[in-house]
Amino acid sequence: MKKGEILKTSPVAFCIECGEKKPYTVTDSRVTTSVRGTDFSYVEKSACCCACGAEIYVPEINDANVKARQEGYRKASHLITVAELERLLGKYDIGARPLASLLGFGEITVNRYISGQLPSRSHSDILLELLSCPDKMEEILENGKGSISRVAYEKCRAAIGRVKEAQGNNKIDAVSMYFLKHVTDITNLVLQKLLYYAQGFSKPLLGYTLFEDECQAWRYGPVYPEIYEKYKYSWSVQSEHDDFLASIPEASLSALSSVEREYLESLTRAFRWYSSPILIDFTHSESPWKNARGSLEPSDPSTNVISNADIETFFSVVVDRYSIKTPDDIQKYCNYRFKSVRSRRVQTNTK
Repeated sequence: MKKGEILKTSPVAFCIECGEKKPYTVTDSRVTTSVRGTDFSYVEKSACCCACGAEIYVPEINDANVKARQEGYRKASHLITVAELERLLGKYDIGARPLASLLGFGEITVNRYISGQLPSRSHSDILLELLSCPDKMEEILENGKGSISRVAYEKCRAAIGRVKEAQGNNKIDAVSMYFLKHVTDITNLVLQKLLYYAQGFSKPLLGYTLFEDECQAWRYGPVYPEIYEKYKYSWSVQSEHDDFLASIPEASLSALSSVEREYLESLTRAFRWYSSPILIDFTHSESPWKNARGSLEPSDPSTNVISNADIETFFSVVVDRYSIKTPDDIQKYCNYRFKSVRSRRVQTNTK
């Protein structure tokens, strides 16, 4: 094709400058904006006339830009997105109206959210919890099955079973695999601490706990025993570690919503700089581990349980004390804890 030649299959639209329909090209650009005090960015498309270069109005492209802007705002505001809503319906094989009935919403509420209406914070939180937690969806289905048809109930019931089987009915596995795929040179000890902090900050920042698995106060800090045993012999050298990571399918992370992935990404950025000895010092200075250890000596083995209630209480105080409003603010706590550890080590070395 010669330079400047336009393919016959190129889309056309009316160009005001040319006064007639002309072929156009589409380019993408990232736009940063603010809505209701929330800053966010999204990819916006532009159509330009191939003849004169002027921007052309194309209804389909304008609609796509409106949708992209709405999705960008929802993500930045931690509201469920249209894509996540559609994934929720597909995941549990349920229609928008039956889901609304199960939740006690107006019967067309979910459809309105899919069409672009912004969901309320309370509705969004419920829907996000269902997306990430099949147990919660199962509870909602059983409690409200009288409000939907038998066919809708059976389809959703079967879908929940498939989801649980695919996920191993264990959300902590998906969180673990996220860290294994995204944290460089991760060790089992580092993984344990990241799981602990992911659990700790989840309730005050996301509104719900990521998982319900039992955490124990081992001598080297909080540990989730089943995950520790699962990855105890997964690798011994870096090459084996790389092979192991390559074997983890992206589908194994499907239990995580986009909000949860963004949350884990922020947490990873906050803690990735610290080695296992530093992270051990972090957790040894915090009340959940110390309370569970009781009068035990630092070197004593233990399987004492760190209660989820204790973890939730501690991190709720941390979030308030250090003005942690979003997951990105977790870095504030890391900075404080690292300064405390460094100061303590300096004092010990000078004695």
